[in-house]
Amino acid sequence: MDNLNIQLCPETGICSIIKEDGTKVDLMPTEVTQLREATDGETVKQVLSEVDSGFADGLDAEQAAYVAEKLK
Repeated sequence: MDNLNIQLCPETGICSIIKEDGTKVDLMPTEVTQLREATDGETVKQVLSEVDSGFADGLDAEQAAYVAEKLK
């Protein structure tokens, strides 16, 4: 999925998810843990919507599944 850039900092555990258009969301380690525990794309969107609802609403099902896969 070339239109999402997922960067996880090994030192801090903070994760940045950046869309192709430059919009991004930064996740704290506890939120990253919630994403890792997500079982499907809908749960991923739910976790992301708690941080930035606009960002989460802009993700399609394939992108949400990609986030879950990359953070496992």
